[in-house]
Amino acid sequence: MCNEAMKVVNIMNFVRQIDEREENSTQRMLEMTEQELHLVNEYGLDNTFLLQYDAICDEDFVSLFKREATDKTELGIWYEIVEPLTTACGLPYRSERGWKWDWHIDPGFSMAYLPAQREQLIDEAMRKFKEVFGFYPKTVASWSIDTHTLNYLTENYDINAVAICRDQANTDAYTMLGGYFNQAYYPSKNNIFTPAQSKELRVSVPVFRLLGPCPIHNYDCDKFASDEVKALKTKCFTLEPCWHMGSNPQKTKWMFDTYYGQESLGFAYSHIGQENSFIAFKDQVLKGIRMQIEQLLARGDVSFKKMGDTGAAFKKRYPDKTPATSVVALDNWDSIDVQSVYYDCQNYMANLFRFEDKIFLRSIYLFDECVKDKYIEKTCTTFDAVYENLPIIDTMACPEDERKQCGLMIDSKAQPFSVEKVADGVLKVSFGDKSVTFFEDRIEISAHEILWYGNSIKADANVTADGVDLTYNGEHYRLRIDGATARLDNENIQITSATNSITLFLEQEKQSAR
Repeated sequence: MCNEAMKVVNIMNFVRQIDEREENSTQRMLEMTEQELHLVNEYGLDNTFLLQYDAICDEDFVSLFKREATDKTELGIWYEIVEPLTTACGLPYRSERGWKWDWHIDPGFSMAYLPAQREQLIDEAMRKFKEVFGFYPKTVASWSIDTHTLNYLTENYDINAVAICRDQANTDAYTMLGGYFNQAYYPSKNNIFTPAQSKELRVSVPVFRLLGPCPIHNYDCDKFASDEVKALKTKCFTLEPCWHMGSNPQKTKWMFDTYYGQESLGFAYSHIGQENSFIAFKDQVLKGIRMQIEQLLARGDVSFKKMGDTGAAFKKRYPDKTPATSVVALDNWDSIDVQSVYYDCQNYMANLFRFEDKIFLRSIYLFDECVKDKYIEKTCTTFDAVYENLPIIDTMACPEDERKQCGLMIDSKAQPFSVEKVADGVLKVSFGDKSVTFFEDRIEISAHEILWYGNSIKADANVTADGVDLTYNGEHYRLRIDGATARLDNENIQITSATNSITLFLEQEKQSAR
């Protein structure tokens, strides 16, 4: 494997034809799309535009791309379900508001439909795209896509990349918690939100995470922020140029320095761009995209790629499994003293966090390829949908006033940490004479004190001498502890070691026991 880091950005804008929340939306969204296209044409950089079905059916949108898109622009599908698509398939569109596009899961996303209907819908979207543009797309993305659709799509069409939303809680109509934090992964055939561990259950097309989330404030954002940040009306801490971070040059530079200037374990990635329905923010969006492009060009170490080409490059570089990657923030764009490290691999994700003098694991989620997407066979009948992996630690489970004192506490008198890659897929975080080292099969902790506060457990937990047995949504799994003992102390789980050296193993329930 090449030792040189792969540093990639996708300029990806997606295109809707109508948004009934806005007046004269079709004409205004067409104008915004045209200006986004002119912007990327000006720079001559590889980029991607993903078109929703209604835009593919609109002659003005189609003629724009046929007339003005260059070979630098990849065209693909933005896969939200709209009324023209369901009508073409002979299916009802169940918008309670009578809209032709609706951001509620039912009717706007694939998991709201029966499996056979999902196949009809994706076939029609692909058929129409080829009819209009003369080829099948290499990229399909949406805020949320169900697993049955993913499997059908990848088994029947030659695509290179799929993309879904970042992790978020109770935003719009989709909650996603405990996923592979940023870059990309090969999902399980049982669950689009879960990296596969075996070749048998591995989908051969990578799934990318959209929007460029902040590794400090994207998660549990109000707990480790200044009053100024807490007072912000919108808490979308991403590279989206319509919001606070993505439109601010200093904060955007911090994001790019974090994503591309710190240790990534070999693959650093971000997505920039904006949906064309943010027409009320048009000038800010266009200015923000230009600013972000200029900053990345000034870096000189980041490749601009089409999203489909990024998927092909990912498959070539990582042909056998999901790689271990990291996102490292050694300082904070806000005034609060914080550091954050995300580690992801095919087996788990973990977020190590320093808030002032406390270092703790803010979240750990186990990935199990055998756990099925709850919507893989059944429809989602609510306006929202929830995707989660198996929680071991999650400080968002803590009471509101206790989140700064929970998680798996590693050091309560901590020094700032440093980060280094010590081997392929292995990341070591050091603070003084203490450390946390992430391996793909374990986490090794060398510290003087360990205390796991019980109120950071979302799952049902049973403490044993050598670990914790966990149950969540009917799934059984285990945190095994070597070199220490665990006990329940006033409803908190305390982990102690005579040698100050502890290894955590995250274990799936044995397949034979299922």
